Amino acid sequence: MQINTDLLQKISSAAARNLDSYLQKALTASAEHGSFGMQMLDQLHEKLPRTSCNDCGRCCNSVSIFSLEYHRLIREVMATWPPERLRRLVQSALRFDLRQAEAGNEKRLRCIFRDDESKVCLVHPVRPFACRIFGLLKEDGKRECEEVRDLNHPETVITQDYLISLQAKVLENSESYQPFPGEEEIHFFPFEFWFFRYIFSPERALQIYREILVPMSTPLTKLWQKHQEIQHE
Repeated sequence: MQINTDLLQKISSAAARNLDSYLQKALTASAEHGSFGMQMLDQLHEKLPRTSCNDCGRCCNSVSIFSLEYHRLIREVMATWPPERLRRLVQSALRFDLRQAEAGNEKRLRCIFRDDESKVCLVHPVRPFACRIFGLLKEDGKRECEEVRDLNHPETVITQDYLISLQAKVLENSESYQPFPGEEEIHFFPFEFWFFRYIFSPERALQIYREILVPMSTPLTKLWQKHQEIQHE
């Protein structure tokens, strides 16, 4: 799939001109959302095993999250980050071209909350489900990353049914959209999608998702290709 370079250029060019306006819109949207569902989300996150790793950062790429998790992240940085750091966050969200990377033979978009210099996650206490479940011990005894270790012993096996039951409670408090025309709505999109949904509109965010985010990410590209195959069956 090809990236819509014209759209990418427009977004990059607008970053400098409208940075403060975009920041205000993003902060206002999450402020207006309020704390609804936040305590529940934190409690659900705490039901997953605590883990550690070597902080290599290979997995720290843009992941799909719920809108409730997006607001949790924004409200966290609103409360703890100074204004200039918030401006850099928005600038990073707008500049896809500066965060392109490769993981093996796959394309990735690096996470805006990963500080590669200090090797830390800047929002680790409120990181979303996608980050928390990566590397957890599965029913087949395997992990997606062998560097991940449970902090508690014995190690906890996490079943798919258990994850579904936890996330089902988040679905009730999160927005959903059609990722592709004619397909069922889903509740999880990359952080960048939610950012553009709140500073622009759902329609504009979906265009950016399909024409920039999907081509930039191999996992999202595979999802699109699977959709195309189903459509032609």
